[in-house]
Amino acid sequence: MTALKRRLLVLLTAALLLAGCGGSAASEDSPAAEDVSLAITGGIAGVSQGIEVHPDGSVVLTGRKGGRAAPDLSRAEHKKLDSLLTAVDFAGLPARSISATSADRFEYRLKYDGHSLVTDRSTDLGPADDLIRHLETCMRARQ
Repeated sequence: MTALKRRLLVLLTAALLLAGCGGSAASEDSPAAEDVSLAITGGIAGVSQGIEVHPDGSVVLTGRKGGRAAPDLSRAEHKKLDSLLTAVDFAGLPARSISATSADRFEYRLKYDGHSLVTDRSTDLGPADDLIRHLETCMRARQ
C-alpha cells in the first residue's frame, strides 16, 4: 500500500469515527422521547408561566403573552432531565394531588408521555417533585 493510500485510509477512518461521535443531546434510547412540560399557575398575583422541553433539548418558555424559544438545555441539564424522567413512575402517580385546605396556592401541571399530574406540592411525590424542581430551575435560568 502506498503512503498516499495509507493516508487516505486513515483520513476516511477518522472521518467515520468522528461522524459516529456526533448527534444531539437526546439519543434514540433517551427517556426524553417526547416533550415534557411544566406549567405553573396561581398565587395571589395570578402567575402563569411554563416550560416545554423537546426531545432534542430545545426549550420553549410560556407565559401570559404566549410562548417564545429559549436557549437549549445544557448537556448537564439534559442528562439530569433524562435521569429524572427515568426515575418517575408516571403510571403510578395520581392525576391530582391538591390540598383541599390551601388557599392562593400555586398549581404545577406536569405533562409527559400521555400522563398529566396537577399538584400544589403539598404532598411528597418523590422523584416527580425532583423533576418539577429541575424543570422550574431550567425555566428560571432562561427568564
